[in-house]
Amino acid sequence: MVGDFLAESVRADLRCDATTAATIAALVRTRLPGITGSAEDSDEDFVQRLRDPRTFGEFAAGLIEEGAIAIDVREILWDRAFDLLPLPRGEGDVIVVEGRAPRRLLSIARCVVEAGRLTVLHVMHLVFAVFLDRRIVQDAKRTDRSVVLAAVLDLAEAGASLRTLYAALHLAEVPEPEAHAALRRLLNSNAGSEVKTALARAATADDGGVAILLRMAREEGLVSADWTDPTAPEAIANIPRLPPRLTALGRRWLKDGH
Repeated sequence: MVGDFLAESVRADLRCDATTAATIAALVRTRLPGITGSAEDSDEDFVQRLRDPRTFGEFAAGLIEEGAIAIDVREILWDRAFDLLPLPRGEGDVIVVEGRAPRRLLSIARCVVEAGRLTVLHVMHLVFAVFLDRRIVQDAKRTDRSVVLAAVLDLAEAGASLRTLYAALHLAEVPEPEAHAALRRLLNSNAGSEVKTALARAATADDGGVAILLRMAREEGLVSADWTDPTAPEAIANIPRLPPRLTALGRRWLKDGH
C-alpha cells in the first residue's frame, strides 16, 4: 500500500509518483523472491536487493518483456536499470564491478531502442557492461542483440570508437555464421566509413584485431593506460578477437577501395 516502507523507498530511488511506486512495490513482493531464491526477505531486504544492478535488472527485464505494464512504468524501470550500471572511473574499477550487469541487459536495451530513446549514455553503459561480461551477448536472444547492435551503429553521436568497440564485442561473441552475416550487413550499412574501416582492418589483422581494439579500449577508459602491448596476457584475455571467418569479408571490403 502507498506509504509503506518499500513503496516509499521505491518512490525515492526510482523518482516516481506514489501510485507508480505502490504498483512497483506490489510487483516486487510477488516477483523478487523467485529471482533471489529467498522467501524470507523483509521489505528492508527488498530495498537493498533492488539497489543491486543485476537483481534490479532481472526484475525489470521480466516486466518489460511481458509488456503488461504501462509504457511510462517501463521507462522508469529501464532508466533505473541503466542508472545502476557502473561506468569506469579509474584503474581497478573493472575488477570491482565485474559481472554486475543483469544477464538480460540487451532485452532491456531493445525496449529502449524500440521506444526511440537510445542515447550515448546507454551505449557507454552497454560497452562497459559487455566488455566486463561477454555472456550478456552470448546469452541474449538473437533478435535482441541484433536490434541493439543495429541501433548502436546508427547512433552517430556515440562516436566511432564506442560503436566500433560494441560491434567488435558482438562479433567476437556470437556464433561465427551470425557474426559473418552481421559484418556483411554492417559493411553495407550507413554505420560510417570510420567504423567500417576499423572493423574491416580488425577482421583482416593477424591478431584478430586485438591491437586495434586495445587502442580504442584505452581511449574509452575500459583498460589501464599502461596496457600497450597487444601480446600481453591481460590484453589477450580481455580484448575481443574477431573470428577468422570474417577475414575474407574485411579483405574484400578494403580491396574495393572503401
